[in-house]
Amino acid sequence: MGKKKKEAPKAEIPEWVLTFGDMMSLLLCFFILLAAFSEIKKPREYKELVESINSAMGANGGLGLAALLESVDNSMVSYRDERARRDDNKRNTDEDVNPSVPGREPQTSIVQEGARHAVGASIEFELGSWELSKRAQDLIRDQIAPKIRGLNYICPVVGHAWGTEEKRNGLSYDELAYRRAQAVKDFLVREGGVDPAILRVESAGITEPASLGGGGSEGASSNRRVQVYQTGRTVEQTHPDPNFTGAGG
Repeated sequence: MGKKKKEAPKAEIPEWVLTFGDMMSLLLCFFILLAAFSEIKKPREYKELVESINSAMGANGGLGLAALLESVDNSMVSYRDERARRDDNKRNTDEDVNPSVPGREPQTSIVQEGARHAVGASIEFELGSWELSKRAQDLIRDQIAPKIRGLNYICPVVGHAWGTEEKRNGLSYDELAYRRAQAVKDFLVREGGVDPAILRVESAGITEPASLGGGGSEGASSNRRVQVYQTGRTVEQTHPDPNFTGAGG
């Protein structure tokens, strides 16, 4: 009786093939996204695309902005806050104690500006107007106010203007931008419950456009805006008695 031939062992797929396949799939998706983004020529379309991706993935914040945490460990903000408490909330200043050119003040104090982080999306305005639309009010109330309410860090509110048509009301670019920033500050305090001591109203006029698209006299709507920022400075670091209680006198 003849012997049965032994069957040849079946070839097994190496485990690294699965990892390689996953990596190639991810690379394919990555290059598809790159190709899709390269076709976007208008900033507004790109902004809407990023916001839709953030919404689908459960992220917060506006275009290119990361959500700010009220308490960040091991950051420059937490370091400065801890140093301020350690120094009994003294000003964050550098004082020149060496003799210098005589002047009104014997010492020079420099308050550090620190880094700025944008809070939420930009608040856009109608042409030549500083009144808040319903959409702008909802944006401030739902996305911006909750992130800075209860904080002790200074938050600049910066207004912007754009286009020659904006000057029809007789205001300069700086004046119009300032009124827009003031309107946002008032709403943050009145409707958002934000401490007015941390808000600083600033006007950038037409010096910081977000987009040069749209051109002409009308300008881009994204340039008629107000942006709220958060800094690493506390109120006590810039004013010894921010509530004017007489304790710092």
